[in-house]
Amino acid sequence: MHTRTIVATLIALALFSSFTFAGGATHQTGRIVKVEKQAAHSTSGGTDTPAKADVDTYHISIQLDDKIYICQYKAGSETDLSWVEGKDVQARVKGKAIYVKKVNGKEAKGSILSTAAAAKP
Repeated sequence: MHTRTIVATLIALALFSSFTFAGGATHQTGRIVKVEKQAAHSTSGGTDTPAKADVDTYHISIQLDDKIYICQYKAGSETDLSWVEGKDVQARVKGKAIYVKKVNGKEAKGSILSTAAAAKP
């Protein structure tokens, strides 16, 4: 009987810890250190007048702890991302992507282009 109790407790702990780690996407506070709007690459579409690109591309450097992530984000030209150098953001890294919480609580997904070590203070 005592062995069953121990085994049941261990199984319950294992299940609880797996739900805890899988359940929440942990964001951490980071800082935007650089924002660069990339030049629009428009196509002519068969006419002499180039079409205006409807998607803006940004290279944004975000520092999380001792790493700087250089990322590429694409956003519709009407979208206000409110990305300002020096601004604190909530971000998380997953694989080759970085997710930044926007003001409305939704996440903006960016592709990580490269990483660099942050300068020591």
